[in-house]
Amino acid sequence: MVFFGNELTYGLVVSAWLFGVGLGAFLGRKINEDGLYLSFLALAIILPISIFLIRFLPSILGYNPGEIVGLPLLFFETFILLLPIYLTFGIIFALGLKKFSYQSERGIMGITRPYIVDSIGDLLGGIAFSYLFVTFFSPIRNLFLISTFSLIPVVILKGKRFIPLVVFFLLLFFFPIPGRLMKLGYTKLYKGFNIQESRETRYGRYMGIERSEKYSLLFNGVLTATFPEKAVSEKIHIPFLLSPEKEVNILYLGFPDPGVIKELLCYQSCTVVNPDPFAKQFLKENLDKKLFKKVNFVRSDPRMFARRSDKKFDAIFLEVGDPLSLSSNRFYSLEFARILSRILSKEGFLSFSIYSGEDYLNKTVLDYNSLLYWTFKEEFKNYLIIPGYHLGFVFSHEPFKFDERRIKEELDSLNLQYLDIYTIKSYLPEYRIQKIKEQINTNFIGFNLDTTPKAFLLALSIWLEKHSNLSGFLKTTTKLPGYILLVFLLLPLIFRKTGFKVGLIGAMGMGVGCECILSLQIIYGNVYHLVGLITGLFMFGVGCGTFLIEKLTPQRKLKLPFLFLGGLFFILFLVIQIRSPSLWTLILIPSLNFIGGIVVGWTYPIASLIIKGEWEVENAAPAVYAYDLVGGGIGALLFSLFFIPVFGIIPTTLLFFGLSMIGYLSQ
Repeated sequence: MVFFGNELTYGLVVSAWLFGVGLGAFLGRKINEDGLYLSFLALAIILPISIFLIRFLPSILGYNPGEIVGLPLLFFETFILLLPIYLTFGIIFALGLKKFSYQSERGIMGITRPYIVDSIGDLLGGIAFSYLFVTFFSPIRNLFLISTFSLIPVVILKGKRFIPLVVFFLLLFFFPIPGRLMKLGYTKLYKGFNIQESRETRYGRYMGIERSEKYSLLFNGVLTATFPEKAVSEKIHIPFLLSPEKEVNILYLGFPDPGVIKELLCYQSCTVVNPDPFAKQFLKENLDKKLFKKVNFVRSDPRMFARRSDKKFDAIFLEVGDPLSLSSNRFYSLEFARILSRILSKEGFLSFSIYSGEDYLNKTVLDYNSLLYWTFKEEFKNYLIIPGYHLGFVFSHEPFKFDERRIKEELDSLNLQYLDIYTIKSYLPEYRIQKIKEQINTNFIGFNLDTTPKAFLLALSIWLEKHSNLSGFLKTTTKLPGYILLVFLLLPLIFRKTGFKVGLIGAMGMGVGCECILSLQIIYGNVYHLVGLITGLFMFGVGCGTFLIEKLTPQRKLKLPFLFLGGLFFILFLVIQIRSPSLWTLILIPSLNFIGGIVVGWTYPIASLIIKGEWEVENAAPAVYAYDLVGGGIGALLFSLFFIPVFGIIPTTLLFFGLSMIGYLSQ
């Protein structure tokens, strides 16, 4: 079972987090600050319990290995199972703020100082997550380390009697007990299989299972490779047999299937490109030593490697799975097709496969197949179709030739076990190929782009049709015209209260953060390990913004934050248009997120002072904090679930720029 790991789930988790923390901060106004230690104690206990429940949920619900659940269960996981954690964090902030306010002078410092301390902790946590936790420890061990840290304030506030609990969590961190507990849960989920291996890296979770002398590797619950499957692996030779080029240099982009790599090594050279060191280790463990020495393994993002390569390749295999996330959509965009066209030799070929149908293609599947066909055909004149549940596309600059005599000679020299001339003909039935060609050639729906991820949206629609009842809703939203976004520009004109303005600024601040992360993913690939650092920079910016207010005498208006946010979105618009993978880009994008944090932090004390007439400052500040987080939660949800998938990055950026300018002018 898989809780689908794309930007949709990221947006859901972030929005649920912000809603929950905001609600906790709002409820914390009514709780006595003496209960602060209980909140930290509750967090230390609730955190590992909640995460273990999520990990065990597949076996509890009776799902099968690799089965993907629908959105209702995903909402249950993010908004219900994790809600106690969110609430606890919000309550801790509210109680800490009240305690600080009572122990220090009243006024603006009673608002800003707790926020500054919180932001410094966020930055340190982001740095630790990006460069320590993700690199050296598994997620399960990290849980108990965080629980240990949560108990430190409890010991400070209530004394040594809680030290045994600290020691208990440290023992769980250092000893392999949690891993063994997880293995018990996996054993029930993968009933009938022998669990050979469980590995967690910063790129995801790998699970190796074995049955009937066949080994399968799952990545984040999704099947990645099964071997030995000799008959399936030998299918990789078909494009070679139909290509006029004598293949010398082969490029394999994606996680290596040992059975397929073994077949590719029948030719002279094979370069495998994958960013995860585990991919190289896995291939080394499951390939003959002599064969492994012939593999040129490059640890890199496949797109970055192709972009920087000056070498020509005779065959390119794109094995990155369907574009089920924005980060994988970039491998099926027109921009990447141009890169691959540049590094492909004149008579070479590009091969990949995508989800399709054996005989019948419904409208969604047809649109999906047609979109990627037209996207790559824009750069490659000739193509070959291999029908099946996974439709194989082979593109080339030169035409393919079915020379039966030559193919037989090649097959004899390869000495294959299953693939022969008759099997090849069965893979290439003329009547089915012609039918598919007629369908996709008459169904042009545009091109898939980095900034307009149509393939991601269609792949998501197919997933929803199989696993949820929300596909109809998604299909309806895809038909919405772009000018519907103009309706959102009326919001700052209709709702003028301070609480709404704070929420809107929080939503746009979250928009800056999301766009920064997505921009880095489009340009550089997987940036999961940097998410903590980028988020920490934003929160540190929030602290710096509140600190600036201490040193200034600001007007009690929220005009300038809108103006600065508009400037940030305009710069992001230019960065997304250029998409240059340079050092300056790598510095600029996180810096924009940091500045966005300063703007949001600047807003917090000003808004607290504006609404101070309604509540005392120690009660007004948590309320403003709640408005900010709820606004950010709504922004994250709409950004990832609606704006980006339906309208694309560029229109969404322009929408947020427009909201900023209207928010500035409306005051």
